[in-house]
Amino acid sequence: MNKNRLKLRIFGLIAGLMLLMTFGPICIGEETIETELEIDEIVGHIWAVVVAVTNVGDTVAEDITITISVEGGILGKIDIYHECGGCSQCGTTLDPGAIKTESTLEEGYIIGFGQVEITVTASASNADEVTKTLNGLVIGPFIIIT
Repeated sequence: MNKNRLKLRIFGLIAGLMLLMTFGPICIGEETIETELEIDEIVGHIWAVVVAVTNVGDTVAEDITITISVEGGILGKIDIYHECGGCSQCGTTLDPGAIKTESTLEEGYIIGFGQVEITVTASASNADEVTKTLNGLVIGPFIIIT
């Protein structure tokens, strides 16, 4: 009798799980609407590199992140890396047609001599990552994009 009861309980458990999987709550993930980012400008200034990123898509870019890397110079002494994933001043979203600017000045001054490679990357949770790499020349505090 115990074996029959055990079999009946196991059968009931399996049948209940199958019913729950068939008719239970259905989880449907939210559909993510894609947008598109574009790196518009990379400009050399005194002490810094400034970039402008535009949302050229039709929807709001969510969780936007912009990184700027400046490396090189004589003896490789220029090494600045700036990443912005949003803050209280600029937020984490970018409306369609809006422009977001970032500067390496937040990480420190660029000063030195020689060729540098400038790499800018922009991404959002609902947009493909875009990257642009340019060469530049640093002469003291002046950054010239070549």
